[in-house]
Amino acid sequence: MSHPDYSAQGWKHILVSLDGPVAILKINRTKHRNTFVPSVGHDLVAAYELFDRDDRVRVVVCTADPTAAAFCSGADLSQGWDRIFNEDDEHQGRHTHRDSGGKVTLAIFRCRKITICAVNGHAAGVGVTGLQLPCDFRFVWSGAKLSFPFVRRGIAAEAVSSYLLPRLLGYSRAVALLLAGGTYKSDSPLLQGLYYATFAKREDVFPAALAFAHELGANTSQTGVAWTKALLWRGADSIEGQHILDSRGIADLGSRGDAAEGARAFMERRPVQFKDVLSKDLSDFVPWWMELDVRQRKSKL
Repeated sequence: MSHPDYSAQGWKHILVSLDGPVAILKINRTKHRNTFVPSVGHDLVAAYELFDRDDRVRVVVCTADPTAAAFCSGADLSQGWDRIFNEDDEHQGRHTHRDSGGKVTLAIFRCRKITICAVNGHAAGVGVTGLQLPCDFRFVWSGAKLSFPFVRRGIAAEAVSSYLLPRLLGYSRAVALLLAGGTYKSDSPLLQGLYYATFAKREDVFPAALAFAHELGANTSQTGVAWTKALLWRGADSIEGQHILDSRGIADLGSRGDAAEGARAFMERRPVQFKDVLSKDLSDFVPWWMELDVRQRKSKL
């Protein structure tokens, strides 16, 4: 099986490289405060879809240049909100519109690898909701200003944040963040628990996230991670149903190579050497959920 060449994808707004089992994605619109335009979303979606399928990748770290004015300043409003609509939206009708920030959220959320966001600058709007919330881990600079400005800009919360925030922080704090539309620091009580680690110097955020990524890449099972992420987010509606699902996970993974290696490494008191990959060793039982097709079918020529 051939592997993607990340330097040959023609992406305009992101830089992607592989560091062993870690894919590093850097937002590359420094001159524009790393603002978000639809083409940025296109690049991000394409990258995370490749990370999901690339067996070499075990962990993804998304970051920005620490010298940039911001990690991501949110949507580029220099032309108002009209630029969020494409030709199909106008021709087919705006009911066909699919939020570009939400497309990014779904791509990161659906990525079966460990995802980390290293927030080494200020972040607003989609820079918080689309780039950070769907990740498994978030590292942040303590000086970063984090803004949820949607209702103060005349729009609704986007990038599936109204789904993720209540599940990550609780309904009460999600209401406060999204309806007040304020700007906060990472130590705000409203954001308590959202960030895995906080750093006083912005230049320390990415190196710490990368070191953590390498530790996880070396010591976690690719199939075990994919199963566990699915159990957390795609679980059953009852405790009995969840018992059935995680029992199936144990049964499916327990007979595979990584489980045997994990047990041997533990008994021999040595580091693990996991080899199972998603393309060959993930059970056909996954996915067990029905995934909605969010694409709008065209009704006009």
